[in-house]
Amino acid sequence: MHSRSVHWFRHDLRLRDNQALAAAAEADELIALFVLDDALLEGCRSGAPRVRFLLASLEQLAKDLEARGSRLVVRRGDPASEVARLLDETKADRLCFGRSYAPAALRRDERVRAVATKRGVRVVETRDHVVFESRDVLSQQDRPFAVFTPYRRAWLRAFEAEPQIPLRAPKLPPTPAGVDSLPLPPPPASPIELPVAGEAAAARRLSRFLERSVADYARSRDFPAEDATSRLSPHLRFGTISARSCVHLAREIAAIDPKAAKGANKWIDELLWREFYCAILKENPHVTRSSHRSEYDAIEWNDDEEGFRAWCEGRTGYPIVDAGMRQLATTGWMHNRVRMIAASFLTKDLLVDWRRGEEFFYRSLVDGDPASNNGGWQWAASTGTDAQPYFRIFNPVSQGERFDPAGRYVRRFVPELEDVDDRFVQRPWEAPSPPRDYPAPIVSHHERRIQALRRYEAARERGGRP
Repeated sequence: MHSRSVHWFRHDLRLRDNQALAAAAEADELIALFVLDDALLEGCRSGAPRVRFLLASLEQLAKDLEARGSRLVVRRGDPASEVARLLDETKADRLCFGRSYAPAALRRDERVRAVATKRGVRVVETRDHVVFESRDVLSQQDRPFAVFTPYRRAWLRAFEAEPQIPLRAPKLPPTPAGVDSLPLPPPPASPIELPVAGEAAAARRLSRFLERSVADYARSRDFPAEDATSRLSPHLRFGTISARSCVHLAREIAAIDPKAAKGANKWIDELLWREFYCAILKENPHVTRSSHRSEYDAIEWNDDEEGFRAWCEGRTGYPIVDAGMRQLATTGWMHNRVRMIAASFLTKDLLVDWRRGEEFFYRSLVDGDPASNNGGWQWAASTGTDAQPYFRIFNPVSQGERFDPAGRYVRRFVPELEDVDDRFVQRPWEAPSPPRDYPAPIVSHHERRIQALRRYEAARERGGRP
């Protein structure tokens, strides 16, 4: 019997190691679909860097499909309505897609599943965004984990028991004749120079990282002036590379090169944090709106528009914070160590609600991911699972002096400090001649640290925590 399937691309914009695509490719004919959802392109949390990278990834995906005798069918509108319309037009008998885990995506997928089932279409869902889902890695009490370290141990045991081998790109059947497609829209204008999009670019970046940088990764990953990280987060966000491929190749390197093993395993840990935050979001959807630890919903936050605006614009007077915010503004990306410092400064020094920073980052980042962004912000704000203890508050000066001692990173993004002596580059207000065009600190870290401790302690008392 002649079969026809639809593969619905979402955050899996690749041909290799795509289980849902491989399932769809078993049919006699294949429609490779992407639905341009206005919530993604123009919603209140959409951002130009992320939309530009998405559209560039789709453009490359379309070329990759054409090179294999297929083509990308683009529709625009509500995904459930557009999938229903395509199923009616093509009489496809199978719909395949990789599972999503954010609350809004789960609601969307339920509506799509319903319209397919109503038409008698078989729905095939696969595990392609992560290596293991939340219910694949459980405690001895068969519960999802809320703390990273035991989660990591259980994840690694699960991987040893069930190694995840990436799939090759499948042979693609032809697209049925007469299926209409829209052109991809032009990307939004932006001066930001984004990384090269597409599956081939992601594979090159991974190879370069594993060959050149991973051996020293455990030491160098925290120093933002060094080009020491994989920079694969945008590709993992949109699935131009799979987490399975990253783990698989990192383990291969660790096995054949003892000198690289420590760095490769540390990088795998960072991939596991991504999996952990995805599991937390799936099991605790309330974290998109409130603190994972409910007692911290009682924190008294400052209504400080001027401080928040200074933080957004990179003019707080604390060089490592300002360098990070300016890196974000000019590149759509920020080094992870600096993300933690900037988030800590907003929540613990300015005492501004973490949700405001989380939303600003999400709109500004090319790799803005619902789970990782939320998890990172709640970690820094000490409101989340397995979070930074509330009484450990990053000192932006000592963090800068520890991880950017010569000010190489700071000077790159804060040129006002170019001529400041290394001794004062992270505390320029103490220099014999402070730079005139760089602001003094907008708050005293010492004073705000004391205020933050009092407010967190008060919230814990109200919430019944010792």
